[in-house]
Amino acid sequence: MRTLIFISLTLLVSCNGRINHSLASDSSDPEVFVSNGERIYFTGVGRSGIPIGTSGEYGSMRGMHRQIHGGGCASCHGADREGQRLWPQFWAKAPPLTADALFGDDAHKEAADGHSDHASYDVDTLRRAITRGLDPAGEYLDQAMPRWTMSPRDLDDLVAFLKQSHDQD
Repeated sequence: MRTLIFISLTLLVSCNGRINHSLASDSSDPEVFVSNGERIYFTGVGRSGIPIGTSGEYGSMRGMHRQIHGGGCASCHGADREGQRLWPQFWAKAPPLTADALFGDDAHKEAADGHSDHASYDVDTLRRAITRGLDPAGEYLDQAMPRWTMSPRDLDDLVAFLKQSHDQD
């Protein structure tokens, strides 16, 4: 019994105590979100209403995680786009995906933002990061970052959403 309690508590703590109930029930309803890009960010569901796939080695491992936590960027980068600890790799943190962190002036980047090891993104390099897992310098992102396979229109919508500041969200 103690083992069961320990495992349950460990799972709750490592999942930040949150299960994405709100996204699970309405993820296919486009009216829940302001834009298709926002829906993709929170749910991983594209314009077609079908979950967006991933490619590469990590993509196949992501299936169960997507079922538990929701399938979008928010499950790792947070609803506020400020980044958060990863599960089960609690020692790692997904970097923020705010407009300032992605597109901000390189001179003002802080070491803690997770993007200080490369130049700022532009639209093309952000598309490449999402689909191929490469940062602006052409270096591979961590394997925990899925290589998403989405339509060009869905990719444009997601990038447009990520370009918005929190004031516009």
